[in-house]
Amino acid sequence: MTTIAITGASGNLGRATLRHLLSRGVPAANIILVARDESKVRDVAVNGVQARHGDYTDAASLQRAFQGVDRLLFISTSALGEERMRHHGNVVNAAKAARVSHVTYTSVIKPSATAKFGASPGHFHTERLLGESGLPTTFFRNNLYMDLVPWLFGSAVESGVLMSCAGEGKIGFVARDDMAQALARVLADASTPKATYAMTPTRPAYGLAEVAAELGRAKNKSIQYVSVSPEEFRSTLAQHGTPPPAIEMAVGLAEAMNAGEFDASSRDLETLLGRAPLDLRTMLAGGR
Repeated sequence: MTTIAITGASGNLGRATLRHLLSRGVPAANIILVARDESKVRDVAVNGVQARHGDYTDAASLQRAFQGVDRLLFISTSALGEERMRHHGNVVNAAKAARVSHVTYTSVIKPSATAKFGASPGHFHTERLLGESGLPTTFFRNNLYMDLVPWLFGSAVESGVLMSCAGEGKIGFVARDDMAQALARVLADASTPKATYAMTPTRPAYGLAEVAAELGRAKNKSIQYVSVSPEEFRSTLAQHGTPPPAIEMAVGLAEAMNAGEFDASSRDLETLLGRAPLDLRTMLAGGR
């Protein structure tokens, strides 16, 4: 039986993928949860699921954790820039040394070395690193989590205004649980998966005017999308006491939207799920 390991297993995506692997009938004894702090996965490492110590900063710990692993779900680190590449290089080198048979990597929808979205260059370089390693790899190019919509734009519910410098840019939001279900299917499938899956909705991506309308519908309130310049957006956020790092994150995300970096649709996710992915309206209404 194939042994499957999940890095970053204490996070939401790792936990959700574990749940779906078990629901697909993958034996618990064939699943390994790799985490820097094993105590954070002990609550889900039950009924035979293994928990192993593996730290992105420690290649030796990762190599030990990957022993006997056939399929590795490599969930990208939250670090950015050079730190991310050090982490990811450790994972790739450890997987190669441990002779992992196949790697599935959580990338981004349109990886680019020159993207405005801060995480995208790291994904681009990691895809290249995996390609150069010779490890058989499947890339899950994920769009942004739909689950983040209330966090990203929740203040618009109170103010009645969703302000951004994203212009007419769009995002193909996808529910995290749908991504996890698709990952579980590929990891559990005995056949060789595709080289790349686009984890983005079948329907057209969401513009912020539509996001504002759906937030308003869910809260029974009128919410208007207002497009402003990056300078005005920064100034408004600063006036509301937004910390400088959060300002830069919000502006960077908006500029990436405006550049079309998240504007994508594909049937890949729907095909893997065997149904339509969760849509924003249903999610905001508290549905599936």
